[in-house]
Formats: sequence, C-alpha cells, structure tokens
Amino acid sequence: MMLRKRDWGIIAGEAGLFFIILIVLYLDEYVDLPYHMLGAPQTTYRPQEYVLESLSVLVVAIVLIMVTFIILRRIARLERFLRVCAWCRKVWVNDKWVSFEEYTLKRHSLKSSHGICEECVARLEKKAEQKKAGKQEGSQ
Repeated sequence: MMLRKRDWGIIAGEAGLFFIILIVLYLDEYVDLPYHMLGAPQTTYRPQEYVLESLSVLVVAIVLIMVTFIILRRIARLERFLRVCAWCRKVWVNDKWVSFEEYTLKRHSLKSSHGICEECVARLEKKAEQKKAGKQEGSQ
C-alpha cells in the first residue's frame, strides 16, 4: 500500500527533528554549546558520551519512525473503505451522503442500471408462493 505525499512529509519531518537533536548533541560535546551560549562551566571533551547519546537518539528515532510508518499505512488502508448507510445504501463522500448511483457516476464515471440477483428472485418467489398458499387456504 502506497503512502501519500503528505504521509512521507510527516515521516521526513520526524527524521528532520531527530537530525536537529543529533546536531545539538554534537554542538554540546564538540563546541561546548552551554559554555558559549549560557555561561555554564566549561566541560571536558568526551566523545564516548556523544556516541552513547547519539546511538540512544538513533534507536528512539528508528522505533518512532517505524511506528509512524505502520500507523500511516493502516490509516491509508482504512481510508480506502467505502462507508455505506445500512438502511438507505447512500455512500459517504466528501463529508456528505450521496446516492450510490451519484457516487459511481461522479467517482468512476459509471452509469448504473438496476436488476435483481438470483437470491432476491428466489426470496420473492417464495414470498409470492406463501402469499398464494395463504389466500388459497383462506378462500376454502
């Protein structure tokens, strides 16, 4: 199932924000950002701290982006469902209910015709026979 352009934008946004966090970690360790910007005491250079923090952020980023991807795929799949009224058979399209015929014409350029399936024919014939049998019993 393909994700939409908007969905890829969400994933790219998450990845971008995690990239910014990695840059801040780099600046904190190698440039000593708190010392230069906030007047904090100067700290010693510890690359192992940067590696550990970066790996932690990368693990969280990978997990979060994978979960987001799965959720967006599921939403895209669920949005493909066609909502149909159980009583009148109208279809929910663009925040309003329209007839099934209008939906097929506008969405798929299909004209519709009406017919009757074999199951409904059998059910109607059975009802007619029952009615006919009921009238015959009543007239005797």
